[in-house]
Amino acid sequence: VEETTKQEINELPYLSYQTLKGDTVSTRTLPGGSILILFNTECDHCQREAKEISEKIEAFKNYELLFIAADSVHKIDNFSKTYNLFDKPNVKFGRAEYQDVFMNFGSIPTPSVYIYSRERKFVKSFLGETPVEELIKYL
Repeated sequence: VEETTKQEINELPYLSYQTLKGDTVSTRTLPGGSILILFNTECDHCQREAKEISEKIEAFKNYELLFIAADSVHKIDNFSKTYNLFDKPNVKFGRAEYQDVFMNFGSIPTPSVYIYSRERKFVKSFLGETPVEELIKYL
């Protein structure tokens, strides 16, 4: 009897992060159709990226957006409110250690955006500030 095992593909990184409520979670558990945004609360490029995403949030409605920074939970929470993203059902914020981000992604500029398909396959990454129209092309 031939057995076919459907291998589940999950190309999401093994990045452990803390939710703003204090729970520890892994990016591996994100649903299919996720966008990972690594940022720094004080980086002006990140602030512009967040503002643009917020203004075009409707284009991202079929994706879960996870913003992760190594800043304090307080700063991340303030950032989420400043850019009007804290109350969006498909937007989450978390905190990860610099070392963990480095171990998973190497040395990257902020913001860096990673798009994953519904099948949890890696689609495209954007390193550094990127016009939101560019991101939307890959959704």
